[in-house]
Amino acid sequence: MLLVELSPFQYAFAFFALFLGGLVKGTVGIGMKAISLGLLATVVPLPVAIALLIVPGITANAWQVLGGGALIASFKRIWTLLLACCVGVWLGAGILVIADTRLLTIGLGVLLGTYAAYALLAPKIPSPRHREVWMSPIFGALNGLAAGMTGSDVIPGVPYLQALGLTRDALVQAMGLLFLTASFAIALAFQQKGLLDARLAVSSVLSTIPALSGYYLGEKVRKRLPEAQFRKVLLFSLLLLGLYIVIRNTL
Repeated sequence: MLLVELSPFQYAFAFFALFLGGLVKGTVGIGMKAISLGLLATVVPLPVAIALLIVPGITANAWQVLGGGALIASFKRIWTLLLACCVGVWLGAGILVIADTRLLTIGLGVLLGTYAAYALLAPKIPSPRHREVWMSPIFGALNGLAAGMTGSDVIPGVPYLQALGLTRDALVQAMGLLFLTASFAIALAFQQKGLLDARLAVSSVLSTIPALSGYYLGEKVRKRLPEAQFRKVLLFSLLLLGLYIVIRNTL
């Protein structure tokens, strides 16, 4: 069999999770991986959920990176963060191989809930200023470590990037670079550590179909729904999903 072995229900739920993640990203520009990964982790093992999202993550974020106009400037600003992220992913994937995946799934729930709470509260984070030269690698490594262990690549990287004072377009592109780098690093680390075989790779490629279908529909929905209200509903849902993952794996 060329695809990863899942039950019909798991396949149907995975299709729904990937489609919904794409729909959310197409509507508000964020949240595809968080939503899809959070939902997938409730029905399949965490390493499988992370692997399934590798190719959809690369595809969606490559689109985001190439769609901006500040690629070179953004890369020059955060290249040390990106490099450290790759190292962190490598270490995190090594922990995923030997650790209790139930505990790491709880960690995913905590990260999703933390991100949702942060985005809802939108606290003002002071700029690192002259400390950026040494803080960028630290935050990059921490972000990569979390991504390698749980698949979540938003905390603490996104709040740190928002604190840099980038323009809106540069910030969107910098986040896209971070997510794209993490996705590539996860693919390489998972393959080297035996977490990504041929069946999972093919399944991940096919996962782009529901994800991009949702993304296309989301772009249509964006024109009809108030984005701010939809974003709040998304974040509250993500917060509840994170809590559910934590509770489900601790009881």
